[in-house]
Amino acid sequence: PIPSTGEQLPVVGLGTNDYGVTDPEAYAQRKEVLGALPALGGKVVDTARGYGDSELVIGRAVRELGNRDRLFIASKTPMGGDVSGGRAVIEESFRRLQVEVIDLMQIHNLHGLDALMPLLLEMKAEQKIRYVGMSTSTDLQYQDFLAGLARYPVDFLQVDYSIADRSAAERILPHAQEKGIAVLINMPFGGRRSGNLFPKVRERALPGWATEAGIGSWAQFFLKYVVSHPAVTCSIPGTTRLSN
Repeated sequence: PIPSTGEQLPVVGLGTNDYGVTDPEAYAQRKEVLGALPALGGKVVDTARGYGDSELVIGRAVRELGNRDRLFIASKTPMGGDVSGGRAVIEESFRRLQVEVIDLMQIHNLHGLDALMPLLLEMKAEQKIRYVGMSTSTDLQYQDFLAGLARYPVDFLQVDYSIADRSAAERILPHAQEKGIAVLINMPFGGRRSGNLFPKVRERALPGWATEAGIGSWAQFFLKYVVSHPAVTCSIPGTTRLSN
């Protein structure tokens, strides 16, 4: 559940850092993922202005699929550059995603936090944004992240966390539990410090107890570790194609 409302979310969603494509075949693969996600039990689609044309691709695909009402669409404000444009900076995501309401809008890696968060809270009050949050993808920002959480009443935080990058469990995740803040997890398959975890296990068999725990692949192994933390609401692994 999202602590602030009790709304339920599936624990595995979709990260879309690699969705800003123009090639028709690549677009078709990503559209297939967005179409299959609800049928497979997923809902959360996380994107960002900083992911190139990801918002545009998602907006087009969801319009063509007609499944907006089955998705929880989250985006983020620009990660760099001038954000003095105020509401226009935020409203650009509505245009690109072709939506009237965004389920979750986050301040991306704290950039422009004090300029943009008051506007996000205004737009939440206007019911244009359902939830507001903050994101980070590096433990170098954790201290500033906690300071921001102390200043603003957010519904969500997004942080990097994996079996190989556990520092979020020291202060960030306990803080979210204590304050009743929902948590999205980015980079569950390895973060900036550890790197991609799959090459490290490519020649290794799953442990013998994995089957008893309902684990049939290393991806499931890594994800189960992440979502087993009681503070975690949803993990958003990057996924660009549907695989059997």
